[in-house]
Amino acid sequence: MIKKIPIEDLKPGMEVVRVAKEMWYHLPYLYADPGIIESEEEVARLQDLGYREVFVAVDEEGDESDDTRLSQFAAAREDAPERPARVPFQQAISSAMVTYEDAMAHAMRIVHDAKLGRKMDYAASLETAGAIVESAVSNPDTLICLAKLSEFDDYTYTHCINVAAISVVFGEYIGMSREELVLLGVAGMMHDLGKTTVPARIINKPGPLTSAERDEVRRHPEYGHDLLRRNSDIPAKVLKAVLHHHERYNGSGYPESLLRKDIPAFARILCLADVYDALTSDRCYKNAILPNKALGIMYGMRDQDFDPTEVQLFIKCLGIFPAGSFVRLNTGEYALVFESNSREPLNPKIRIIMDADMKPIRTRDVDLTQRVDRGKAIEILECADPSTYRRTLMNYLAPN
Repeated sequence: MIKKIPIEDLKPGMEVVRVAKEMWYHLPYLYADPGIIESEEEVARLQDLGYREVFVAVDEEGDESDDTRLSQFAAAREDAPERPARVPFQQAISSAMVTYEDAMAHAMRIVHDAKLGRKMDYAASLETAGAIVESAVSNPDTLICLAKLSEFDDYTYTHCINVAAISVVFGEYIGMSREELVLLGVAGMMHDLGKTTVPARIINKPGPLTSAERDEVRRHPEYGHDLLRRNSDIPAKVLKAVLHHHERYNGSGYPESLLRKDIPAFARILCLADVYDALTSDRCYKNAILPNKALGIMYGMRDQDFDPTEVQLFIKCLGIFPAGSFVRLNTGEYALVFESNSREPLNPKIRIIMDADMKPIRTRDVDLTQRVDRGKAIEILECADPSTYRRTLMNYLAPN
């Protein structure tokens, strides 16, 4: 189990876990060099350097309050409006791929317009967000797969669309109306436009940023808000979501250090999607965190960065093994998860694609709720590192 703790609670013998390099955007005072803490002197040195928090591996422990919360939001989900029947993944993926590619093209246009100081095309953004909502309603797992397995290289654009898609999937899961989902999708696409105002030498700097450079990056929500409010068509709900998507449950966020009760709902949802995509993405496909581990890290941020109920509901929405996860089975084979299962999170639908030597085989689909394949009991052992195959994995899920 992974938990975020204050740096002063760090003790010799604790193991600091690795997180994605982009996490400093969200937690600028996070110490993130993985390894075992050797001494009290090392802890004191980290405190002197200004670090305030750290992710560590801790033993599994019962938490009655969290079990109670889990029951509460399971019940809340049951009380949400009934969702329409899903279109089967293989039928829905074709239109979802078109939607995702069109959204990427739109993201490129709005980022380009922002860099040139042009007015945002809000009508086109509404249309793009509407298409994302339709995909989410049709089959949300298609969008989650595309967010993790698509072959677009530029993180600037993919992150905007991934955050929009993941936010809409979560919003649909908790029962938001279609009108709300469209605005949430627009906010997701536009949440990081303020980074176009930050000098490229800072955004693209390969090494650690100076304190002044970090302060400049932390102004991007305000820059984005200022860019967007020039367009009178954009609703206040979207503007506030862009401005506050880096606020935190305990008031440690920016730009206004708001507490949970004052953070708009859209901003809280964007925050969850933003952190998840940052953890599971990397511009060079080298430092991405595996999806299940990323969700474990986010669970460790409950009560501090995230509302505990909301982050657990987010995890329940995506599943223990989110769609798009590359997994190793007890048979030795490898598979892709293509449909999560909120009722039985350990038993999603999978497509077996490789043998134990990671050689491609004739694919076959298995519903793990049946727990048997070809007469053998089958289960997921762990998420596997997809970095070697990331460029080709989507081909296994694409329509024939």
